[in-house]
Amino acid sequence: MEELIKNDKMAHKQTQQSPSSPEMTDSQKTSIVDAVDTEFENASARLVFLRDLPETRIGDRVLGPWRPGQELELPFWLASHIVGQGYARFRNEDQLSLNNLSTIQYRESLPGSRQLPPLQPSFYFQLRRLIRSLREHEIKDRTKARELDKALALARDIVGIRVKKIASIAASVERTNELMSNLTSEEKILYEAVRQNVDSWKKEILGREPEP
Repeated sequence: MEELIKNDKMAHKQTQQSPSSPEMTDSQKTSIVDAVDTEFENASARLVFLRDLPETRIGDRVLGPWRPGQELELPFWLASHIVGQGYARFRNEDQLSLNNLSTIQYRESLPGSRQLPPLQPSFYFQLRRLIRSLREHEIKDRTKARELDKALALARDIVGIRVKKIASIAASVERTNELMSNLTSEEKILYEAVRQNVDSWKKEILGREPEP
């Protein structure tokens, strides 16, 4: 267990190379998805232990011992490794499921709604994890293909609806704190890109306003 955690920790550190590292080309620089994933990989996640995990020492740090039923917070990357080894599970209420995804899709697609409902900051991070997990399960069990297809369909619908709303708002509405609070980090990048391009296009078409 200790050696597996060490290897996982080393691999995790290697993903955190600075996006502005001078030896990296533009294509190698960290994308917004990589940056967000790194942020949430290091955020706390709550675990419920399913079986005994003996005391494990990593350098100067001691982990455990932990008992079945015990609940605690750990960095997500470490928690994910422990869950993968079968020692614990994430709390159900903290995880994105197909049922959650269906509820979000229904809320987003209400007829006539131009509002942009808030999402959890980690929504797209969890969505990527859910789809990746379903793909892994589908490889082992072909009966899971229906769940994967449903998740992808719901995800595409949610993303498509929100992209249209964000583009419309960015092109016509002044930026407000309330609006920005309803956007995830990934969506804020999209909003700013659309707004800047629209502003630039308007200036090219209408001419630049004279300085006061």
